[in-house]
Amino acid sequence: MTLSRSVQLIAYPDRIGRDLKDLERFLSGPVGDAIGGVHLLPPFPSNADGGFSPLTHTEIAPAYGDWGDVERLAARFDLCIDLVLNHISDESPEFQTFLQQGRGSEVAPLFIDVDALGEITSDDLAKIHIRKEKEPFRVVEFADGSRGRVWCTFTEKQVDLDYRSARTFEFMDHNLRYLTDRGVKLFRLDAFGYTTKQIGTSCFLVEPGVWEILEWFRDKAAEYGAEVLPEVHDHPSWQFAIADRGMWCYAFALPPLVLHALLDADSRYLKAWLRMCPEQQVTVLDTHDGICIPDVEGMLPPAAIEVLIANVSERSADPILRGSAANVHSVGAIYQLTCTFYDALKRDDDAYIAARAIQLFAPGIPQIYYVGLLAGQNDEALMTSTGELRDINRHYYTLDAANIAVAAPVVQRLLGLMRLRRSHPAFDGEFALEYSNDSSVAMGWRNDGHYCRTLIDLRFRTVTVTLSDPDGGEERSFRA
Repeated sequence: MTLSRSVQLIAYPDRIGRDLKDLERFLSGPVGDAIGGVHLLPPFPSNADGGFSPLTHTEIAPAYGDWGDVERLAARFDLCIDLVLNHISDESPEFQTFLQQGRGSEVAPLFIDVDALGEITSDDLAKIHIRKEKEPFRVVEFADGSRGRVWCTFTEKQVDLDYRSARTFEFMDHNLRYLTDRGVKLFRLDAFGYTTKQIGTSCFLVEPGVWEILEWFRDKAAEYGAEVLPEVHDHPSWQFAIADRGMWCYAFALPPLVLHALLDADSRYLKAWLRMCPEQQVTVLDTHDGICIPDVEGMLPPAAIEVLIANVSERSADPILRGSAANVHSVGAIYQLTCTFYDALKRDDDAYIAARAIQLFAPGIPQIYYVGLLAGQNDEALMTSTGELRDINRHYYTLDAANIAVAAPVVQRLLGLMRLRRSHPAFDGEFALEYSNDSSVAMGWRNDGHYCRTLIDLRFRTVTVTLSDPDGGEERSFRA
């Protein structure tokens, strides 16, 4: 199984139109010929966290459609879908059975019995990498009136699974097989770093256990004809280590590096990353989450990160902070900046196209978030109504509104670059970083006599593309 190296669109099942059928209609228009894949954010029944609290991975939420809708997408595009492997919903059949039947039930091994872990001291708690301002445990009451504690890293509705148990691997084996039977080619392994629970540690990315878990998912997915994309925000060395083990990694350092390069007209740090980044990576500038800062620490100087945070924060909602910032050696407590990428670049069309050109010419598979595809602006009304900071970048488009947005000149320019990335044979070859001064970036691709290269002037925000004619005609150049 080989994944297309053309663009994947990241989309919710209900934010371009009302449901999956509307998303399919949208992709039947001018966007569809510019992409080779779709990363469908969780379409499963869920009770929290924008779909990331699934009751099951084997059903589609009725409001979104059904498996037939998903399979039609999979027949046309490489389908990436989220496997939420750290936790399941407290409304899932498994957890409800656990509450009814207690610790002796068949499903009990799926869940962490916190009280069976022994004494957890205040020092132990201080080490745990948390995602909320409280200990990551929840008290539950069983049907017989007894009480216990389970682990909830995220919301109280998302109950962590126990990867010390064979029962959990059996459960995930079933999910992997079910989803690949319906056309999934790539699994985004959501929040895998929290699967390693070991008191006395951070309980986050604990080695070597985390690799044993990831390699099981890699091998099991391969058995069913799919690949995996582990999702983690941390020091960039994690992405290199993931790629070294034959999995797709995320280029999460790219968004801050691109912002710094364009806002400061300085290509040095971006080019340092381009020289060494893995080839087996998925590049993003924006996702359903914010612009993460930990991923670039060690690649941008601390002073440059602070300047970037201050600059982008002028156009953002409040940043998302690290829950355990006191115990993290990092630049301040900032975890994510919350705004659309178009707003981060001051709604400057030329800067935005320059940013996307960098992404589209970088090694790996480019993923473009649906709001980014449509050059979307901050949705402060949605954020205010929900109280979720990241909703500023999760706008709901009607199908008509999405089609109107596609017609905007900046989106048409972007689609032109996306079609080039999909159609030109050079992108099936080798990447090369070429000489440029400190305020520009030059890179390109070559394959059996075909070539396509770009020069991006960061100061003037121009993108010049030079390419061979795939049909043997003369070389041509154009401004994107």
